[in-house]
Amino acid sequence: MTSLYLDYYDGSKLFTGFASKIGLPLDLVNFLIAQIAALCLARLFRKPLKLASPEFRHSVCLTIGLIMGYFCFGKQSIHLSVLAMLSYSLLKTMPHRLVGNAILAASIFYLSCIHLHRQIYHSADYTLDITGPLMVITQRVTSLAYSLQDNLTQKEINSNTSPEFSLAQKIDKTPSPLEYFAFTLAFQTLMCGPVVFYTDYINFIEGARIDEKQSTSASEPSPRRAVMYKLMGSIAAAILYLTLAKKYPLAVLEELTDPTSEVSRSWSALYLLWYAYLSTLVVRCKYYHAWLLSEAICNNCGMGFNGYESDGTPKWDKMSNIDVFGFEFAQNFRTAIASWNKNTNAWLRCVAYSRGGAAWRTARVYALSAVWHGYHPGYYLTFLAGGLFTVAARKIRSVARPLFIDSRPKKLFYDLLTFVTTRVAMTYATVPFVLLHLAPSLAFYGKLYYSLHFIALGALLIPERRSRASPVNSELSQKCSNTSKESHEPNGDTNGKLKIN
Repeated sequence: MTSLYLDYYDGSKLFTGFASKIGLPLDLVNFLIAQIAALCLARLFRKPLKLASPEFRHSVCLTIGLIMGYFCFGKQSIHLSVLAMLSYSLLKTMPHRLVGNAILAASIFYLSCIHLHRQIYHSADYTLDITGPLMVITQRVTSLAYSLQDNLTQKEINSNTSPEFSLAQKIDKTPSPLEYFAFTLAFQTLMCGPVVFYTDYINFIEGARIDEKQSTSASEPSPRRAVMYKLMGSIAAAILYLTLAKKYPLAVLEELTDPTSEVSRSWSALYLLWYAYLSTLVVRCKYYHAWLLSEAICNNCGMGFNGYESDGTPKWDKMSNIDVFGFEFAQNFRTAIASWNKNTNAWLRCVAYSRGGAAWRTARVYALSAVWHGYHPGYYLTFLAGGLFTVAARKIRSVARPLFIDSRPKKLFYDLLTFVTTRVAMTYATVPFVLLHLAPSLAFYGKLYYSLHFIALGALLIPERRSRASPVNSELSQKCSNTSKESHEPNGDTNGKLKIN
């Protein structure tokens, strides 16, 4: 642990000796200690504080959040309060029809300044910094602002707004200062998400955690099973990370910029792609560990209940960032994207996809997601490739899939082929995201001859398939267009809706 690292890191130094003994950076040790403490404290909201007043529960969430932020980030934690205060000032002073756009612009600008400061001065000194919680707070304040704007002005964004989202996030009045700051700085998801929407948080505080469709006399389901399941998943991801991190370090891919290195001289394109898959899997394991642990914290305090399965099993997946198996075994690019950082997908749909003209939806989503992450060139290479691959994959699927569904062997072959193709495309697209810098990212693509980019560009030339419909069917379709949009659009993705982090 270098002196430069310790000089810059503002978090608690209490566990410096312990961090050195186990060989982990101090910032990660503090993060783990804070999350384990949060997991234990979350239980208070289901037992001793279950019948406490909403004001007291708000105060506990806020106090623990502030202490946790200071423990992990020291004086840098002031940015968490500043962003929340700036957003609340705009919420109280701006006209309702402009408040969403104003808070989005202000919070993204503030977040961007912190991103650029880290990128310029401290890009390699540490892994955990204040931008993570700031990204989460940005999601919270903007989703609240737009929900308030939509409901107070009482008009829809456009014809493609999701009715389910509007009803679920209905907010009738501006929150009080205690409600607002407790919501933005609540300890359960402060460190790494998932984003919690305001109505879900208020329902948790006020005790309305039973699904509206269930009987009011039903007893509250226990989250114990869900918490244990997610804890085991988090521990498994941590073990896999510790096992593979030294065998497949990501730094090896940075040697591609050196023509004399062994990676540049002797590695074949196929082996490079295999190594890139394993090294990015190592990185994903860190996300799996942190997100599953955060979900366990939410569930342990009573947040995240999402109704019941058909067999009566309670679902605790409302505060869920990741579907690990859905991502790792996805058979198309769209499904993989939808399984990754799921609540961020909902946030992007709320603040970007559903607003403005339909022509630039995809561009708005990817642009906002890239700026929200920061300004490393690797982010933009990944999101550019992601947008290109998503559109290309949809066109290829429309042509290729009908050729394989007439028999079971063909369908199995198609499923295997699309699984392998998706894994290759996802690895190819996400390597720049984890490398961050431009030179090694372009060197990686160059080693593979930009092959998938050219394939995707070629796929864009495939003409759109047009369904054959009789005049009667066409007339019925025209008459029922509004009903069709309302009943099918929120649950499907046939028109190419993009949901990405």
